[in-house]
This record gives sequence, structure tokens and C-alpha cells, in this order.
Amino acid sequence: MARRLLGPQNAAAVFQAQNDSEAQDSPQHNSEHARLQVPTSQVRSRSSSRGDVNDQDAIQEKFYPPRFIQVPENMSIEEGRFCRMDFKVSGLPAPDVSWYLNGRPVQSDDLHKMIVSEKGFHSLIFEVVRASDAGAYACVAKNRAGEATFTVQLDVLAKEHRRAPMFIYKPQSKKVFEGDSVKLECQISAVPPPKIFWKRNNEMVQFNTDRISLYHDNSGRVTLLIKDVNKKDAGWYTVSAVNEAGVTTCNTRLDVTVRQRQTLPAPKQLRVRPTFSKYLALNGKGLDVKQAFNPEGEFQRLAAQSGLYESEEL
Repeated sequence: MARRLLGPQNAAAVFQAQNDSEAQDSPQHNSEHARLQVPTSQVRSRSSSRGDVNDQDAIQEKFYPPRFIQVPENMSIEEGRFCRMDFKVSGLPAPDVSWYLNGRPVQSDDLHKMIVSEKGFHSLIFEVVRASDAGAYACVAKNRAGEATFTVQLDVLAKEHRRAPMFIYKPQSKKVFEGDSVKLECQISAVPPPKIFWKRNNEMVQFNTDRISLYHDNSGRVTLLIKDVNKKDAGWYTVSAVNEAGVTTCNTRLDVTVRQRQTLPAPKQLRVRPTFSKYLALNGKGLDVKQAFNPEGEFQRLAAQSGLYESEEL
């Protein structure tokens, strides 16, 4: 009942007694409270430790430096041609690719294109190669984990002048006797020099045989020589000239006939009828000029044949 102040020991005894009485009043509540309490410091440390491990593993798995799996070889391309450089690169994350020509960046334009396809395949495309495209190309691939580089040399050859084949003169159709030799000739102009093909009735002619030969000189003259011609050689012949700039063809005909042997009749002998003319001296042996133009001698001869004589009375 008294409310007087007590000393510290007595006060502690009073508060302890009150706590004991409250604990006796609600024993069930205290037990549930004790069961639900969890040491929070252990949970945080456990979760934080696991998170650190996962982060380290993720860094090691997600980031790989670039590595070139396939690279192009050095190239020599003729001016004006199409060119393509293909390569394959790996890395995580996917690396960024840049090209440099003799140390200067290569930019995409109408004639230069950079193609990226799936699975790390890349291409540098030249639609039309120019002389200025020649040089050393460096390809650089970069990502967060690092970078990789390869170089390739591109040589541009001077463009060669080209001209499609054309006939200066064409082969002419011919007719020959069996057993003779024949030449089928033509002349072709082209740059570079063309390849020549001959066909007979749409079948390739076999050259370098004992009978059939092909000659082709630097001036473009082409000769197909056939010796000892027979009936099988007759038919339609097609000559074709082909080079990188184009092709041209021409057809001609070869006819083969059999030679016929004809016997000439013997000449007839001339018969000269006798005559009393002063031209009697003209015979198969020739003309006796003296007898033909001597009237006295001719008269005497005729008189002797007819029995006439000169009368003395006249």
C-alpha cells in the first residue's frame, strides 16, 4: 500500500516481481513469441553469401573474349569484279566488328557492304572492286571481355581489255571428190584469244588424227584439214569461238562425191577422095605446093589418066 521510494535493490525486486506475475498470467503467449523469433543475422549472411557466389559464377559464364574461328586468305581480284571476304567470330557478348584499310576505317557505302548473319558469320562485300581497294585489311572484334584481330591482303589486278569473238571471214561450203584433201578455213578476231571447237552433225570432231588436223595461228586464222576424204566426212560443220567476253558460231557444208572414170573414144581417121582438081595434091600427108601450083604438070597428069594427047595438027 505504501508508495514510498525504495532503493535500487528494492526497485529491481519490485519490477522482477511484476514481470514474474505477468509471465504467469500469459505463459502461452510467451511460448509462441519465443517460437516465432528467428536470428535475422544468420539469414542475411546466408543469403548475402549465396548472392556473391552466384554473381561471380555469372560473370565467368557470360563474358568470353572474341575468337576468330574462320578467316579469309589473301586475295588477288581483277578490277571491276565482285569480291567477298567471309569470316566467323565467337564471343560473349557478341563482339562488335570493325574493318580498317591501311589503318583507316572502312565505311559502308554503295560499293562496300558489311553483312552480319547468325552464328557469328560476317562478310565484307565489294560490289565492284576498284584499284583504290587494294591494300592490307585489318578486322577487329571487341566485346567486354577483350578483342581479337586478323589481317588479309587484297591485290587488285589491272582490268584486261576484252572483246567477244567475231568472224573476219567465214568458212565456205565445199564439194570434193572422195580421196582428195580439203581445208575449211576462217579467221576470227577476239581478245583474249578464243578457244576453237569444231562439230560435224552436232558431234565433236576428233583432231590430231592421221587424217584430221586443226591449225590456229596468232593472227586468228583457223584451218580444219581433212586428208583422204570419204563419205563419212560429209555433212554440216559448225565452228565455235569462245572467250570470257562472248561466243560466236558459223555453219558450213561439206559434200563428198565419187569420182567416175570415163574412157574417151579413139579418134576417126580422115579419108580423102580422089579428084581432078589442082588441089589433088592435098591429101592426108599434107599439101605438095609444087604440084598444086604447076598447071603444066597437072594437065599432063590428067591427060595421061584420060588417054588424051596433044594433036600436032593444031
